[in-house]
Amino acid sequence: MYLISFVETEPQLKQVLDFCYGILGQHLRDISPYRYEDWKERIERDSKLLVYAHEDGDVISAVLGRRENAESLVCGFVACEIGYRRQGITKKLMDIFETEAVRAGFRYITLGSEEDGFYEKCGFHVINEMHGQKIYQKLLRRDSPNDIFVKKRDC
Repeated sequence: MYLISFVETEPQLKQVLDFCYGILGQHLRDISPYRYEDWKERIERDSKLLVYAHEDGDVISAVLGRRENAESLVCGFVACEIGYRRQGITKKLMDIFETEAVRAGFRYITLGSEEDGFYEKCGFHVINEMHGQKIYQKLLRRDSPNDIFVKKRDC
C-alpha cells in the first residue's frame, strides 16, 4: 500500500529529486529551474505543489510544480517507477496537484512532455510543439466565457 505526501523537508526533497533525476535524466541536476537549489527554495512557499507517492520508504511517483507567474504553474517533473505505471498513482498525484493549484488561485498549468495520451486523460490540451516535446496546458478556472486555454508562443 502506498502513501501520498507533500515535500516539506530537505531530506524528502533530496529523495524525491534523486528519484526524478533517475527517471527523467541526470542531466537535469545542472539545469535551472530543475536543480536541487531551485526546488529547495520552493519548499516553504509551495510545498503543496510538490507531491509524491511512496511505499516502504521508496518514492514510486512524483509530481513537482513551480510558479511561472501569479496565474500560471509549470509542472516541472512528472515521474513514475516503471513497475507502478498504469495503476492510477500518478493520475491521483496530478489530481491533488490540480486541487492545490486551484486552492492557491492559479488559472492554468503548463507542462512539456514527449508522452502521448496520459496528459490528455488528465484534461490537458496540446498548445504547441517545440524541441521534440508537446507543450500541454490545462485551464483551471475561466475568467471569461471565451477562455478555453492560453496559447503560448514563446515557451
